[in-house]
Amino acid sequence: MNTTILSVLLISSILLVGCGTSPKTYNYILNSIERDTVPAMTAQNIVIKVGPVSIPDALDQDPIVSRTGTNSLLADDYHRWSGDYRDDIQRVLGENISILLPKSHIALGQEIMLLPEDFQVIINIREFYGQLGGSVILNVDWAVARRGKNKSVIVKKSVLQENTSSADYADYVATQSRLLAKLSQQIAEEIGGQLKK
Repeated sequence: MNTTILSVLLISSILLVGCGTSPKTYNYILNSIERDTVPAMTAQNIVIKVGPVSIPDALDQDPIVSRTGTNSLLADDYHRWSGDYRDDIQRVLGENISILLPKSHIALGQEIMLLPEDFQVIINIREFYGQLGGSVILNVDWAVARRGKNKSVIVKKSVLQENTSSADYADYVATQSRLLAKLSQQIAEEIGGQLKK
């Protein structure tokens, strides 16, 4: 085989390798509770502000972050959040609370201001990840502030855990959504309990 043909074959091989398709990128969002699947509570036409919501810097990025070991995390560039992750958490919590307390009005915001809301829910997420095919943990401090004659601030901590059913990202995100539903239930029950006082 002469050198000209060999050179052409070599260049063609390099071009084919360079023109290969890149891996597909997948985008995900968190889901709220499905309506009519949970019992609703009475909420007396109140206004609830959900926010501010804070998350660790390690989670505040577009790639989905999962744990790969005791001291290691993986941010997967091919499995990403469709929008801002913190905003998505806040949106889901607000939607869940509006479903659980259907006569309430929900406002979202990052400011610490109680007026003109009846209640404000403040969320500080310390940990919200796990292993693909393993368990996911939601470790969160949260507070419910109430204004008016029954003015109060109740501060609580929740550590919630749930196993994934498979090792794919869709199930990982679905598990996170279920954990947010559990947290929303606790918050709604706290607000409902305060309304009875």
